[in-house]
Amino acid sequence: MTYRFSFLALLLASSVLAAPALTPPAAVPTTPAPAASVPPTDDLATLPPANTAAINPNRTLSLKTLGANQPLSLRGDSSPVGVGFGVRMDETVTRANLRLQYTYSPAMLPDLSHLAVMLNEQVVAVAPMPKSHAGTLVTQNIALDPRFFSDYNQLQFRLIGHYTNDCEDPSHSSLWAQVSNLSRLELTTQPLILSNDLGFLPEPFFDRRDFNRLVLPFVFARTPSSATLTTAGKVASWFGAKASWRGARFPVSQADAPPDRHAIVFASATERPSWLANRPPVTVPTLTVIAHPTKPEVKFLLVEGKDAAQLNLAAEALMLGKSALSGSRATVTSITLPQPRQPYDAPSWVRLDRPTRFSELIDSPRELQVAGRTPDPIRLNLRVPADLLTWQSKGIRLDLKYRYTPPQNTSESRLNVSINDDFLQSFFLQPAGNSSSRPRIPLLEDGLFHDSNAVKVPAFKVGSRNQLQFAFSFVAEKAGRCTTALVDNTRAAIDPDSTVDFSGYPHFATLPNLAFFANSGYPFTRLADLAETVVVLPDAPAPQAIETYLSLMGRMGESTGYPALRLRLATVGTVSQTPDADLLFIDTALPAAAARLPALIKAAEHQLAQASREQKQVYENNVAPDADAARAQGRAVVMADGVLAALVGMASPLSPTRSAVFVMGSSPAALPTVLDALENPARAANIRGSIAFVRQDKVDSTLVGDTYTVGNLSFVVRAWIRLSEHPIGLAVLTVLAVLVFAFALLRAVKAVALRRLERQGKA
Repeated sequence: MTYRFSFLALLLASSVLAAPALTPPAAVPTTPAPAASVPPTDDLATLPPANTAAINPNRTLSLKTLGANQPLSLRGDSSPVGVGFGVRMDETVTRANLRLQYTYSPAMLPDLSHLAVMLNEQVVAVAPMPKSHAGTLVTQNIALDPRFFSDYNQLQFRLIGHYTNDCEDPSHSSLWAQVSNLSRLELTTQPLILSNDLGFLPEPFFDRRDFNRLVLPFVFARTPSSATLTTAGKVASWFGAKASWRGARFPVSQADAPPDRHAIVFASATERPSWLANRPPVTVPTLTVIAHPTKPEVKFLLVEGKDAAQLNLAAEALMLGKSALSGSRATVTSITLPQPRQPYDAPSWVRLDRPTRFSELIDSPRELQVAGRTPDPIRLNLRVPADLLTWQSKGIRLDLKYRYTPPQNTSESRLNVSINDDFLQSFFLQPAGNSSSRPRIPLLEDGLFHDSNAVKVPAFKVGSRNQLQFAFSFVAEKAGRCTTALVDNTRAAIDPDSTVDFSGYPHFATLPNLAFFANSGYPFTRLADLAETVVVLPDAPAPQAIETYLSLMGRMGESTGYPALRLRLATVGTVSQTPDADLLFIDTALPAAAARLPALIKAAEHQLAQASREQKQVYENNVAPDADAARAQGRAVVMADGVLAALVGMASPLSPTRSAVFVMGSSPAALPTVLDALENPARAANIRGSIAFVRQDKVDSTLVGDTYTVGNLSFVVRAWIRLSEHPIGLAVLTVLAVLVFAFALLRAVKAVALRRLERQGKA
């Protein structure tokens, strides 16, 4: 998402931060340093350091962590490129340093070429390009003026390059530079003291300006009850939905002292953290914001109630009535829950009853707009139910509408459409005045033209998490040696009324398939409110087990975009009371089902069932590659003292039509390694099958044990799917069908001939 601010907007934002509700805890000098303007020279070693007064940054952000997965490539005819980042509501930047690493073309003239560094469209530095360092990695420290920072910021780079003193081509191949994505932004920030006001929620506990992973401690009494943990899981899912793509972790605090960072505290009359012992207990559901006793900039949100029921009401008020909260304290009179969710209607997922408009998948139309001759691709995320069966589909229909500044002449300007970085189709951008096979409509007389095209997205390229990419590229036309002019007013946009159609497909899958769980939380997220999910914890769960439970609920909320309002919790002794539910076991298992588990980890003993043949294929059409070969044929038991965790999937031990996922480890301390693997895209891609063993930096998966199916298909479709798995048998059946048809046709022809002969004989 791109954010642009004028200097006036920056000053207004600064005035907001200076409001009475925000007070710095101590005065700190913030005299701005001048913009770093480095004179061109042929020897970087003689350059004065660019405002490199020693600073002690308390936050370091590389361009890679800010979204630049690849180095930033700059051309002479391209618009600025850069990254965005935010500054939290409860802090202000006092000093900032950009440690810039860049490489540039040896063909450029050093006295005319440079790299402009911009912060929120203000030029804050000019990096030189001396001849002696051309083609090598150059490092420059650039001080950034704190006054230019705002809530949302854009750090951009623009190449001003020249290769000759005569007329030149701005798109010449010699004009290039590259900014390393290992360049880093070093910030020194000062905390601000917010007033204790519920109206700020979810800030400062979650701040949308903070692009880092949300780490929010949950504070409990020494032995939290199952009801309290149920409430905490719902709140964790709500914060997980808010954190979205950032990810969320919820470490557990049960210490005798308050944590030293923002935290959520759960307290009832009988369950209270010891450091709240002097606080009078409440008699009604209550939400309160208080400050740390010695660090006023640190805030705690108290979720309180006389008993477990009131505690749950207070949490529901937080999730459903946030907009009505104000002041430091609010009591809850009543809460009416929304209607139960229907299957597959999660707010973050595509619609299945009709085509989904792009406007339903974005926060702002600006996300679908770009500027420049070779802008970064427009990216659109798609969440699709994991069990959607697209077998024999001709492709997912994508009705694409787009607008663009028309090129002056026929050229190679085009729009390339991709999904998950796999190319799909390319469209030429037609120039003004030329005819097109489809109508083009001028928009608001601004020179933008409209076009639309239908794209078929191959079904096999679609998974649970997808990203559509739309890359515009405009080619500059050159009519002569000195006639090319660089005009930086090229614009393009994907129309929010464009649609993608996933309607009409049935739901069917062969399980277990832990890839579904890793990517979208399936089968638990089938209902966005987790109404058919039961989490099973030990009778006395360790803090790591509670953290794993809370963080997984955060992932469920992130997947669906909705809090788990109807989540249920159980122990091994009570789970039998909820047979018709999908079960998530954390650090525990039913003793009666232990022998059926394809893998079991308990302390130093590791057990693994052996399949008759190793499965190397992936699931196709949501069907296991070879269910018979996956059946357990033996069992290995080993003793090991290393740290090991595992995800295990199987049919529910209480109901053959339900699913169970087990999160287990050699010790409770090993459980968070599963969270680490799920948050790492490269490692999460290796989670599949029925067993995924997780080590610190490695994931090994396999398919062992019985498979089962979920979903409803017609008999004909089921038969065709089964036959497609056995092509030789299908060929034999086809030959037999042809022979039977030919025999029947021969009999029919003979019967017609006999009747004709009989009529002729009678005549």
